[in-house]
Order: sequence, then structure tokens, then C-alpha cells
Amino acid sequence: PSNCRKEMAIESADDTKTTSKLLGLKQDDYEVLVMAASAIGLSILYNLLQESMFTSDAKKYTGMITMMTSLVYAVLAFFEFKHELVSHAKTKAAHGGNEGIPVKTGVLENMKGTAFDYARLGTLTAAGMYFTNWSLQYLNYTLRVLFKASKILPTVLIAVAFYKKKFSMAEYVNILVLVASIVLFSYGDAVGKGKTDNASFDIFGIALITVGVIADALTSNFEGEHLFKTRKASHSEVMMAASLFGSLYMLVLMFVTGKAADSYQYLLANPDLAVKVVVSCSAGYFSITFILKIIQRVGAVTAEIVKSVRRVVSIVLSFIIYSKPFLSWHMIGSLFFILFIYNTFQAKAAQQKAKDAAKTARQMQEAVDLEVFANNGNKKNGSGH
Repeated sequence: PSNCRKEMAIESADDTKTTSKLLGLKQDDYEVLVMAASAIGLSILYNLLQESMFTSDAKKYTGMITMMTSLVYAVLAFFEFKHELVSHAKTKAAHGGNEGIPVKTGVLENMKGTAFDYARLGTLTAAGMYFTNWSLQYLNYTLRVLFKASKILPTVLIAVAFYKKKFSMAEYVNILVLVASIVLFSYGDAVGKGKTDNASFDIFGIALITVGVIADALTSNFEGEHLFKTRKASHSEVMMAASLFGSLYMLVLMFVTGKAADSYQYLLANPDLAVKVVVSCSAGYFSITFILKIIQRVGAVTAEIVKSVRRVVSIVLSFIIYSKPFLSWHMIGSLFFILFIYNTFQAKAAQQKAKDAAKTARQMQEAVDLEVFANNGNKKNGSGH
């Protein structure tokens, strides 16, 4: 009991030391808030810049935009991967690891995935991005945001069919809620088509973005099951290699389709497009980085809230800034989307609660085992005397 009181006193002192007078929040809480605000702000910047590109003549040059986007992601991921390797080497050296042998920090020699892995993954990532971008010649950007959220549907189907995973009935129902939201939004766009310059809808666009979402789902499953679980590759490594292959595929596609020269001339005449691509992709990349940091720091529930907020805010700003008609169908679809977000949050919270309960039970059992071991030791010492 005295040891417990000491531990509580130490924890109380630590809380006092790290708690700010403002709002009574701890330093860690402020750091999470800053990361959340950064993730939301950068995501909004990404979406606004992307929509500005795809509401201009630039949307005709899908291959070029996809190639440039992939290249920016590859460069950013390369620097992140290199930073991780150097940091790991310094940490290992500081703790006397590897018995004085220098830790290798080369990118190629530290990659867990193979060239064949990333050649396949690059095909999927490039296809997902290309078909999604192509669809924006026929659809509103807000519909793209909703369709990207619907990636969960083919992801679940692929996981069940190929990886024999199981999901609850509540999860299937929630997916149907999201599908209803997309259908209602799509119908709203179809009804509002032509009412303003930015209101567009074509069933061919739905077909294109469906292909893009399926490619994204295949990407997620391949990354999760093969590269992250089996190969133990890092997020930065996977992003770097897959994006590099994707950019090469897009370059080849541009030459094969004869659009390379036209794309180059358009870029020379509109250099601001390159700036928008670099800034928007950088914002999107670092937004994802902050989300991953939030997951590491406080878990998936808070991260899910942040992701949901950025989606909703992006949709609202899109309708306001680009003056698109907001019809009753959009309103009903929005309510379904909010219901989907709420259900997702509840599911994440339940999962986190179950994990915390299991962790607490495990810690209590370890404490009991330790106490039994200590008592047995004391009895043996007593009988020895």
C-alpha cells in the first residue's frame, strides 16, 4: 500500500508539473490539439487547391497532374524515410547497440519491400489517383470527397473475400448508410446540373471514380496485409516507392497517349499549376503525417474525430466558395453522412474501450502474479531462518 501511495504521489506531481493554468490542460493535450488543428487546416488547404485545379482547364491534363502529384509524394516520403533511418541509427548508437558497428542508413539497403512489390502497388496507387482525377472532368469535387470515404465498402469486401476477415452487422449497416449518402448526393448533383457554372454531373464520372475507389481499396489491402504485416515496411517507405513507380507509369502513359507534348506546353503557359500541385500535395502529405502522430499519441478514436471534421469542413467550404446549388437531396445526404461519421466514431470508441479493458486486466493479473511471487519468496526466506 505504501508503494501505491508513493506512485500516486509521483503521478500527481507529474500532472501538476505538466498542467497549464490555461483551461487546465496538460502539455500533451495542447500538443494533440495543435496536431489536430494542423491536420484539419492542411487538409482543407489541400482540398481547396485541388478543387481550384479541377474547376479550371487543368482538369483536361489528368495524366500530368497525377504524375506530378505522385512525384511530390515520392520526394516527401523519401526525406521522411531517410530521417527515420538516421534517427534510428542515432538512437541505437546512443544505447550502445550493434557493438560499435555503424548502423547502415542507406535507403535502398533498408527497404523491406521488393521492387516487384512496389511495381504492383504503384500500379494500384496510380490507377486510383488517375481515375479519380479523370472523374472530376464530369463530377463535383464534393462528390469526390464522399466517394473517397466510401473506399471502406470495397476494402471490406476484399478483406472478406481474399483475407477471410470478419466484420459485425453494425459495420455492414454503417457502410449502407454511407452508400445512401453518396446516392443522395449524386442525385442532388444530377438534379442541380447546369444551375451554376460549377454544378456538373455525368454518369460516366461515377463509373470512373468507382474504378478509382476499387483501386484504392486494393491498395489498402495490399499495403496492410503484405507490406505492413508481412514485410514490416514503414509508411514512408511504402509511400516513397509506390509513388515513384506511379509517377513513372503516368509518364509512360502520357507518351503512349501522345499527350506529353501538350501537357508540357500547358505547364509552361500555366506555371501556377506546378505551385498548386506542390503546395496541395505537401499539405495533404503532412496532414496524413499529423493523423498518424495522433493515432500513436492518443489512439484511433481522436484521429477518427479529426478525419471526420476535416471531411465535413471541406464539403461545407466547397459549396460556399464555389457557389454550387445545395438542394434538399444534398441536405438529406449530408445527414446520412453525419450519421455514418457518428457510427464510425462509436465503433472506434468501443474498440478502444475493449483494448483499454484488456490492458487493465492484463496489468492487474501481472500485479497479482508479482505479489504471489514476492510472498512465496518471503515465506521461503522465513522458513530458512
